Amino acid sequence: AFDIPRCYKDDLAAVVITEGLIRDRVKRLAKDIHEAIGDNQLSLLCVLKGSYKFFNALVDELSNARWACKEPMTVDFIRVKSYEDDASSGKVQIIGMSNLEELRGKNVLVVDDIVDTGLTLSKLLHTLEGYGTKKVWTALLLSKRVPRKVDVDEDFVAFYIPDK
Repeated sequence: AFDIPRCYKDDLAAVVITEGLIRDRVKRLAKDIHEAIGDNQLSLLCVLKGSYKFFNALVDELSNARWACKEPMTVDFIRVKSYEDDASSGKVQIIGMSNLEELRGKNVLVVDDIVDTGLTLSKLLHTLEGYGTKKVWTALLLSKRVPRKVDVDEDFVAFYIPDK
């Protein structure tokens, strides 16, 4: 039984994933990421605006996991727009991070809140590869179990969810 704030009662039928479960899963995800990437340099790229809270929690947990690392962990922010009036436009516009060249030769972890069709993430990853990144991984809070329009790497996923 959860106390749902009154302002949300009419809009929510149920709580699917609790805050505590998200917190625990983000901690485990950070450990998995550190085990896979190790103590190497890492640039985290937050896809705004939806992934901001997930990104902050993941950065905190990664900082704890990497406390003894000598290689730096840097953060940056980017906006990727592919929706118009709640429908995917098929076009991806990258906003922010004025100089993607700064990622040349670096290990990059793209942190996003959700992937469904895969189009937006696929185009972002393709764009990053064009800037000569060393290696790119993805960390996703949610991955919808739907047929993808394109194949996209989902390296670290917190939760797989139905399309509801």
